Amino acid sequence: MLARSDFKKAPSKPGIYSFLNKAGKILYIGKAVNLKLRLLSYADLKTLGPAKEKMVKESSRVKWLELESEAEALIEEAISIKAHRPRYNIVFRDDKQYFFVAFTKERFPRIFLTHQPIRKEARLPLGSRASKSEFVGPFTDGGSLKSVLGSLKRIFPYCTCKEKHKRPCVRSQIGRCLEICCLKNPPEWDIREKIYKKNIRAIKNVLRGRKQDVLKSLEREMNKFSKKQNFEEAKKKRDQFFALENVFRHAPIIKRELNPERAKALVLAKDLLNLSDLPRKIEGYDISNIQGTSAVGSMVVFESGEPKKEDYRLFKIRYKKTPDDTAMHQEILLRRLKHDEWPLPDLILIDGGLGQLNAAKKVLELYKLNVPIVALAKKEEELWVSSSRKFPLKQLSPILLHLFQHIRNESHRFAINFHRKRRSKTLLTRQAK
Repeated sequence: MLARSDFKKAPSKPGIYSFLNKAGKILYIGKAVNLKLRLLSYADLKTLGPAKEKMVKESSRVKWLELESEAEALIEEAISIKAHRPRYNIVFRDDKQYFFVAFTKERFPRIFLTHQPIRKEARLPLGSRASKSEFVGPFTDGGSLKSVLGSLKRIFPYCTCKEKHKRPCVRSQIGRCLEICCLKNPPEWDIREKIYKKNIRAIKNVLRGRKQDVLKSLEREMNKFSKKQNFEEAKKKRDQFFALENVFRHAPIIKRELNPERAKALVLAKDLLNLSDLPRKIEGYDISNIQGTSAVGSMVVFESGEPKKEDYRLFKIRYKKTPDDTAMHQEILLRRLKHDEWPLPDLILIDGGLGQLNAAKKVLELYKLNVPIVALAKKEEELWVSSSRKFPLKQLSPILLHLFQHIRNESHRFAINFHRKRRSKTLLTRQAK
């Protein structure tokens, strides 16, 4: 079996890694922003789920490929998984984990993400249907994939409008739409169609790992326009060339200012809870009350393992006047989820045990949301994941435990401070009377 020393040899760089058995067969392929940090997370078997623990025990060797960026790793991982189909990548996958990029078979193809690449009629963003779609993938990290696609859309514009319209859309006004969705018969229709299809082809090739081919093509076109003294078009190609290079070299998908300990904690949380992606945004909830009076609830937000205080929110409990933590948790979650403008978290952590967890899950079921949720019970010193799955806190990695406790303590601090202010205000009002 592999030892911790095997993982320490990896560089602190982005890339992909592979676990191999004695016969040299690849068991599992993954990607990492920091290869050393990611691989060291496999050294503590207690923090791994049963399947990953078995995989590590079966492995006799680990190898890695260092790459320029997380974007490069995302695409290289997809190519490698498709080529080798490692057994444990299949075991760890469910229908909701892996992403595919679909390209519709239309005159002006559209791009959308799907979990299930079914090669039959696919529902499109416009509500229309295409007889076939072409799929590129699988990709394991939905957040990173969306970021890459967002960057590519700016470099190689394509239509994203939900419906056809007669006036130019906002994106066309800033040069990021070819107006095929805006105008019935745009001028130079054939030229626009040619450019549009070239853009789709470029995005498809980049996602298939053929970035260098796309860069060479842009360079050839840039030189061609320069020789013809068409410097405006040459500049466009030059800008595309450098923008594409920038996506994979200089611009990381996620800000990496967080310390290595918090980065590792997020990786450990992903593995422990069998999440499909890193819990980059975590919301923590707590209730503060004395015999149900002046009860309040708090919501704290952690991004990349650190508090994001500008997103904290407080709730005055309106409906429950007697002590009932479960009902109060339900109330603040119901009120929080009414705010469509607040982005959903990757993980919810509530202060409490199984009762509070089940109550909160009912709210998520009501909204038909599949947001992972756990409860951290202080009295029992346990982390509840489901009615049949819990972890004693002493069994958690200290790094992961510290993150969860930080979130819970912060939500408790925020709630109790607000509760004290409310009680003081109530007492002052009574004394005045």
